[in-house]
Amino acid sequence: MTASALIKESDLHRMAKVAKRDGVRVEIEVDGKIIRVSPDIPVVHKSSKVELPDDFAL
Repeated sequence: MTASALIKESDLHRMAKVAKRDGVRVEIEVDGKIIRVSPDIPVVHKSSKVELPDDFAL
């Protein structure tokens, strides 16, 4: 026999919708285990090339 799942797939989908809609991390604790669902956050600390003005001299 297989063990039943800690959380149903439909519950995970609901948590994901709330996380995405509100931009928050949603978590639930089941039998001492924490299940977290986080929204997809774009990388804010990604380095990008800085363009200098044409009249800027080094």
